[in-house]
Amino acid sequence: MRVLKIAGYVLGALVALVIVLVVCVMLFVDPNDYRDDISAAVESRTGRKLALTGDLKLSVFPWIALETGAATLSDAPGFGDEPFVSIDGARVSVRLLPLLRGRLEVGKIRLDGARIRLITDEQGRDNWEDLGKRDETQAQTETGSGELPTIAGLEITNSSVTMENRKEKSRRVVRDFNLETGRLASGEPFDLKTGFVLDQDASLSVKVHVATTVTADLESNTHRLADPRIDMTVQGQGYPPEGIPVQLHARSLSADIGHGVHQLDGLTLTTTWKGDGFPAAGVPVSVQAQQLLANLETQTLDLTEFSAEIAGAKLTGGLQGKEILDAPQLRGPLRLERISPREWLPKLGIELPATADPAVFSQLSFSGNVVATKDSAGLEDVQLTLDDTTAKGQAGIANFEAKALRFDLDVDRINADRYLAPKPAEAAKPAREEKAEKAPPTEIPIEMLRTLNARGQLRIGEAIFAGVKFSKLRLGVNARDGKVRLNPAEASMYGGTYSGDIGIEAGKDAARVSFSEQVNSVAFAPLLKDMFESERFSGKGSATFKGTASGRNTDDLMNTLNGTVDFNVAEGVLEGADLWYEIRRARAVLKQEAVPERSGPARTTFDALRGTGVFRDGVMSNNDLDVSMQYLKIGGKGTLDLPKSTLDYQLMATVLKIPKEGADTSQMQDLVDAQIPVKVTGKLDDPKVRPDIHDYVKGRVKEELKKEEEKLKEKLGEKLKDLFTR
Repeated sequence: MRVLKIAGYVLGALVALVIVLVVCVMLFVDPNDYRDDISAAVESRTGRKLALTGDLKLSVFPWIALETGAATLSDAPGFGDEPFVSIDGARVSVRLLPLLRGRLEVGKIRLDGARIRLITDEQGRDNWEDLGKRDETQAQTETGSGELPTIAGLEITNSSVTMENRKEKSRRVVRDFNLETGRLASGEPFDLKTGFVLDQDASLSVKVHVATTVTADLESNTHRLADPRIDMTVQGQGYPPEGIPVQLHARSLSADIGHGVHQLDGLTLTTTWKGDGFPAAGVPVSVQAQQLLANLETQTLDLTEFSAEIAGAKLTGGLQGKEILDAPQLRGPLRLERISPREWLPKLGIELPATADPAVFSQLSFSGNVVATKDSAGLEDVQLTLDDTTAKGQAGIANFEAKALRFDLDVDRINADRYLAPKPAEAAKPAREEKAEKAPPTEIPIEMLRTLNARGQLRIGEAIFAGVKFSKLRLGVNARDGKVRLNPAEASMYGGTYSGDIGIEAGKDAARVSFSEQVNSVAFAPLLKDMFESERFSGKGSATFKGTASGRNTDDLMNTLNGTVDFNVAEGVLEGADLWYEIRRARAVLKQEAVPERSGPARTTFDALRGTGVFRDGVMSNNDLDVSMQYLKIGGKGTLDLPKSTLDYQLMATVLKIPKEGADTSQMQDLVDAQIPVKVTGKLDDPKVRPDIHDYVKGRVKEELKKEEEKLKEKLGEKLKDLFTR
């Protein structure tokens, strides 16, 4: 007992001594007397100058607390005169009695008005890199391996961090930063609240508020956020003045740093997107994910059951990844549930134009698999349905930097004309009223073509473009550096085939188009009916067309068209013009006979039509037109003006025989072997065919006069011969 009593006396004496020492420190020690010593020690360790411009205050019981006023730490040489760090004030304290027992209990740490500048200069140097050059062994020695302290809390107010990269010419500022926590102890949960504003250059500002419960186990290096909630308001250029609100919430976020395992559960993101072009009420957007698991040791990622809903359109899918740190490879299903674009797009502020078929854009759905790397992204096993069109295949960007588009698609059927603007209503017009002005030309997207990088194949089972029907259409696309080639371009059409090779070179001010196209055994009657709603010409034939053109729109191309064409049509009919009847009628008028009646419809049939032509500035010159008929043979030359849609032909028809139908062969025999000039003029959709019997008669009269002249010469010669022989 005596030993215990002596020990008690000793302990009491030690406590009394400590109390006396504390009182002496409070009475006789002024921390401001050590400003220079503190500054010198900091400069010795960091090479930076510490300026303590505010008062230093020291308290001892029941906490040993140090409180400072304003202070600054200078920046590294070459980064300007502004301080690297500055504060308005700070306070840190340690409980005295636990400290005497060897246990460190830190009180609430308070920091006010901290301002930190993190600068990267034009050469890539950082203004903090010299502070990280301490000897690693010394740092480990100083850290020690004792029991981790507890901290009563952390409070940071009215602080900011400026991050400026002068090499990349970017600037970010975290300002109005405030942070408050509960008691900090390893393995024990504590509440955390923080708020700040992030400014990205001058174009973007994000106000952030975070609230969560944190558990940080420093011994096992595992950390968990329970029920994290993040509220953000996005403002800046292109955003409404009040900003766009964004809410993020999750059940939990955990990180096992030692094993590299990170997990996010029950994520929900909601926002209402607003801005120019969107409806006044905004566009509601929500994203949900059941679980996101990332393992940094195995470099794997698993995102299960995520969904996104934008104004009622629902997108679902999942994502798996491997080598996510070294060479990320992501893959997963993606599906868009069926929507009506005609009803959905107005919710985004997009009004669809009027279409020839008001029923189009009634349904859209999509499914496929996402495949992505750090350099590329694509969709495989695509099945996209728009109205009654289904496309299957794959498409994507093979290289983000080069913007390289790649695709390989099969389309079952498409009627593109249904999606064009409706034709204007045709009102009744006086007979002499001029036709309405033609539609404006279509512009060529020169700028887009100059930057287009695309390669792929498109196959369509059945297609309608500009009224023309195709089947088994195949189109290859290869575009890069302003040069576009469509090859192969081939299809079946109207009982025949089409093949082509089309090139486009997008220059600075215009596009140059070159082409080589061919149609074989095509039935022209249904083709022209579908293209021009014309039923005036029929026949089956082939044509080859090679040429070039340039300009900024379709009118320019028509006006600069240069090239060659050859054509051959068999067993054809020209409706609305009966050449033989016109010959008979003109002959009757010339001979002052009764005009014969037409025995059948106004049509001209032919066995073959062939020729070649040369285009110059959109006008074709054809000097070898050859038309074969049962009773006529026609040849001649003329021009076809595509920009004006007119033709002007001078032909010569030779009568081979007199057909029996509708004519008195005995009266018409004078036309056998006759060569009758024929003029074909007017618009392409309504040509005028006029035989010139008057010129024919003048020719016959000249022939007869010539014959009579020859006879007179013969008779005169005979008489002169008789006269000289007498």
